[in-house]
Amino acid sequence: TVLGVYTVVRELGRGGMASVYLAMQESMEREVALKVMLPSLGAADANFSERFVREARIVAKLSHPNIIAVYDVGVAGPYHYFSMEYHTGGDLKARIHDGMMPKMALAITRQIASALAFAHSKGYIHRDVKPENVMFRHDGTALLTDFGIAKADDTASRMTATGAVI
Repeated sequence: TVLGVYTVVRELGRGGMASVYLAMQESMEREVALKVMLPSLGAADANFSERFVREARIVAKLSHPNIIAVYDVGVAGPYHYFSMEYHTGGDLKARIHDGMMPKMALAITRQIASALAFAHSKGYIHRDVKPENVMFRHDGTALLTDFGIAKADDTASRMTATGAVI
């Protein structure tokens, strides 16, 4: 299957809003993770499309060693997609299941805290930190992913928003 400039190899995972595929970016001869929004969501509500593109743009602005890199965002027919780094180191959920020493847990926590601090310094709040959203490079470096429900940190509006915690 070809989507834009990407050749889809296989599905890596599926969520409520999108599926992620291993794909080849032919022009660069590299493997990428290709996140593709479910077409039914975009057809039903344009806000989903806007939120999806916003996620790609937010992550693209956050160049940090512990935040997944986004390469490209686009539309091919009914499919909205973005490509990002592909890594084979698994996710934190699997590592927790397999068990880890406290020293390793602390090292991972520090890396993700560094990523979150950087995102916050740029005005973004992740809002979905969970083990499934922490991936690993082959060298063990932790990477924060899935900024799908991130939002700009607007302190003024947060102070008066309904349901806000102060």
